[in-house]
Amino acid sequence: MNIQHRITYDPDEIIRILEKYIDRLKIFRFDSRYRSLLGETFTELLSRWETDILNRKNDPFTLVVCGEFKRGKSSLINALLGEEVVPVNVTTETVTLNRITYGAHSNEAVLQGGRHMHLSDAEMQKENLEKLMRQEKIPFRQIEVKRPIEFLKYAAVIDTPGLGDSMQDFSELVEDALTQADTVLYVFSVNYPLSQTEQLFLKTMIVPQKYTDLLLVGNYLDMLESTKDYERMNNLLVSRIQNLLPDQKPWLVSALDEQCRQMGEQRPNPDMEHELEAHFDRFREKIRQMVEEKKETILPDRMQRLMRGMAAELSESLNALEEGLEMSSQDVQAAMERVQEQKEQQIRTQEEAGQRIDRLLDQSVEECRAWMGELLDKMQQEVKTLTDVPASELSKYYTFYCIDTIQEGMDKCIEHHTLCLYDLLEEISGELSAKLSRTSVNHSYGFRFTMDNHTWTKGDNVSYIVSKIGGMALLSLVADGITGAMRQKEMEKKTPDILDSVYKQYGDLRASVDQAIDSVYGRLGENAKKQLAEYYGEKIRAAQEQVEQSAMVARQDEEHKEEIREAISEIRKILDEIQEELEGMS
Repeated sequence: MNIQHRITYDPDEIIRILEKYIDRLKIFRFDSRYRSLLGETFTELLSRWETDILNRKNDPFTLVVCGEFKRGKSSLINALLGEEVVPVNVTTETVTLNRITYGAHSNEAVLQGGRHMHLSDAEMQKENLEKLMRQEKIPFRQIEVKRPIEFLKYAAVIDTPGLGDSMQDFSELVEDALTQADTVLYVFSVNYPLSQTEQLFLKTMIVPQKYTDLLLVGNYLDMLESTKDYERMNNLLVSRIQNLLPDQKPWLVSALDEQCRQMGEQRPNPDMEHELEAHFDRFREKIRQMVEEKKETILPDRMQRLMRGMAAELSESLNALEEGLEMSSQDVQAAMERVQEQKEQQIRTQEEAGQRIDRLLDQSVEECRAWMGELLDKMQQEVKTLTDVPASELSKYYTFYCIDTIQEGMDKCIEHHTLCLYDLLEEISGELSAKLSRTSVNHSYGFRFTMDNHTWTKGDNVSYIVSKIGGMALLSLVADGITGAMRQKEMEKKTPDILDSVYKQYGDLRASVDQAIDSVYGRLGENAKKQLAEYYGEKIRAAQEQVEQSAMVARQDEEHKEEIREAISEIRKILDEIQEELEGMS
């Protein structure tokens, strides 16, 4: 056995060592001479890292729960903690990041400008939270929740806003939460098991974080009908993730069933209640084991990770200062001119990339129209074959079938073309595809299909308005009068009339599908171009800052340059010592 595997480290000693280096770096922030020599860019960078490291030092084990909108993340957290801590069934207007920690029972909204607002438990409910937001006209980007729950003594839980289908851009909040994560629970629905866009998010945002543990959690297991369905679902998931996450085992649970069990209410799937309970118990035990195993090592591991990041970024900033030490005034002018040329080239490249996005989306829209047109043609022709179906069955089920089929077709088109867009952005930069994977646009769309006929009695007109939100079909029945009054005897001879009405409505249905296509693909293009602009803007700003930092040094006289060299040498020595300590801890 390798002797290194027999060596252990005292967590308190590791933290003490790392804090010693932070203290040694403080002089370069607070000493006015060093601040003048090194410049504001470097000292502000040093300050940010020191603040981040010291703040995270006191954080407990942090469990970040993320996933697309309407995947049951909040319900899963409530089931795990044993009480309703965070609001569920939220809308995109009330989505917040909820940080749940141990303490006396309290709820506090974090507002802009360092302000906080106390919230009662009643105000934490979805409808009251919406009302409060409208009244105050203040978005709650984060809510700090404290509860005296035993589990929270050892772990903080972060409930992130839904990804992908939220109209609001919460990407910065989610990204910040992921940087704090010691373990990530990625929640998906067994009804839509790890779509390709979900897999892309895992690939670009989760997998690169080598020091973060990941659990893939499939919610809504109660929707499956039998153990055989569970086995088929589990095998499907394993096949989907074997290339991306070969060592991962999906955890399939029902948060709803667990909450019903805890409250003594009717279980959603009585035939599988014992299996559902066993699945959730094993999942809960896994979380507890992870927290227990990492209780002693999580802080040193986290501190090492942060110190590595700090050392790398400070070293890069020092490189810019060292370049300036070797530059003449002519070199500075030439560097400024190169940055301006790069800026102009970046603008041209951004315009060309934008045109490529436009061409791809124009082609995608045409393909989607063609594919959906074929689907609608087949569905319309199929109407003629339904003459033997009773009128009552048609009126009850056809709309559901029709809308569900269209939604599935739209979903397949959008997913295919979104991945084509990712491939295009990947050609430009992997950073761009990663950005888009965490800021996907809202794929919500609606269709209206009315089951009516002039031969029906007054009050029998029934409209179905269906919205597709976050991968889940939400169907509401809008009754113009007494929907339930369609008496069976009056409907027995109405099958031909109903089919005739349905057949004629396909023209309007095609128009609504075309509108949905224009809307969704338009938003997809807008979002891609927004990420494109931010990406190139960041590259230009970074180049300008580096040149300005080098120019600041280059303009100094030789005496000051020598002092800068000495300051850089002192910092390099500390960073080298940090690196040696980190390598010894590996």
